[in-house]
Amino acid sequence: MWIRLSEISPHGVTVSSPVRLEQLGLAGEPWWTDGPVHVHLMVNREAEHILVDGDISASLKFHCSRCLQECVCDVNSAVHLSLAPAGESGLSESAHQLNAEDLEQLYYREGGFETNDVVREQLLLSIPMRVLCRSDCRGLCGSCGKNLNEGPCGCPPPAASPLAEQLKRWRADEH
Repeated sequence: MWIRLSEISPHGVTVSSPVRLEQLGLAGEPWWTDGPVHVHLMVNREAEHILVDGDISASLKFHCSRCLQECVCDVNSAVHLSLAPAGESGLSESAHQLNAEDLEQLYYREGGFETNDVVREQLLLSIPMRVLCRSDCRGLCGSCGKNLNEGPCGCPPPAASPLAEQLKRWRADEH
């Protein structure tokens, strides 16, 4: 949904709707959902700045990082953003160096912004780097590939690495 600065009333604009991943340009990612991304945003205006507050939530399906089984991860993101007009950045098109404040400030162009862009960015930032089906996931056997959460695989234990043996001797010599 495109929101123009001129359309924001003194009471703000409420955006509350379900959004599909396809609408966010996220179809084909390594995670998916059967349901929508729930979006509730309150958009206010403060002079020429746009303030966006609210929350975004979804139940996303992933493959566990250790055992590759399908698992569900609830993703919730609180949104608190301030967007300034793009001309306020003070940066020229040829500028090459940014300071910390430039990296924290968001900008809008053409008198408004697309809410789906904000939702996509916040959703991506709230996805964990590593998703596990459970905290004690044992993963897959490095030899046969069996899911160790289902029980032992019967493979012989891996042989100790010569480097690991040297480290053990070194640590024993220190004590």
